[in-house]
Amino acid sequence: MDILIWLLVILAIIITMSVRKINQWQVGLREFLGRYTDTVGPGIFFLIPGIQSVRKVDIREQVVTVPEQQIITKDNVGMAVDGVIYVQITDAYQAIYDINNVFMAVVNLAQTNLRSVLGTMSLDDTLSNREVINGKLLESLDRETGKWGIKVLRVEIKRLDPPDDIQNAMSKQMKAEREKRAQILEAEGYKSALVTKSEGDKQSAILQAEGRKQSEILSAEGEAQAQIAIAEAKARVIELESNAAVAYFKGAAVTKEQLKVIENALGQNTKYILDSDILAGVSKIFGGTK
Repeated sequence: MDILIWLLVILAIIITMSVRKINQWQVGLREFLGRYTDTVGPGIFFLIPGIQSVRKVDIREQVVTVPEQQIITKDNVGMAVDGVIYVQITDAYQAIYDINNVFMAVVNLAQTNLRSVLGTMSLDDTLSNREVINGKLLESLDRETGKWGIKVLRVEIKRLDPPDDIQNAMSKQMKAEREKRAQILEAEGYKSALVTKSEGDKQSAILQAEGRKQSEILSAEGEAQAQIAIAEAKARVIELESNAAVAYFKGAAVTKEQLKVIENALGQNTKYILDSDILAGVSKIFGGTK
């Protein structure tokens, strides 16, 4: 009975030592007596204890920090530079068996390439072309690390600082530039205000001139209409006076004819003196018997 218990315990220990698990983000490099045999994917598998072993390799994207270092630019200015590199293992066999400590190798290679790239650039270029530096480093590192089973995904320069005296000089220059821009903006604003005022005065003068012109036109039109009305009124008066004169002369002619008729009626040799009232009555009689 005791022997059975011991056998079960030994079997449990052997099973525990034989069972291995590989996670989803890992691959396993299985070895037989220290020699690579095959690559194992995620899941559970068994090993022969003491004879077989497995190396687990993380194949997720990883961040590698590049420590700060001093770099001399093309114009002999020292700068403090550091950064980060985003890498991913694409070939676990190469990353484990072709190089010792692949991530340390990537860091050293990045530092070397940083010195090479920044050494060919001036201070102003390094400060204004950070994206260009990142692109050059990415291209160089990805080309060199491919043989190690590493894929360089991104490179980011975090710190790119010149010495304190140069930073102070740059700060003063930036302050002077800001003051210059402020003065330019103020001058442009003043100029714009003058132009706007001038345009306003011009428009006001134009409107006033237009107003005077319209007023003079309306006044002239009113005066013309008044002259026309006066002339029409005078013409009407003249017409009325002419009609009255015509009527008067017509009446006188009629009266003269009536007198001739009376004279013929009374004879050729007899003359009578008629009173004006009688003459008016006769005229009325003859006028009614027309």
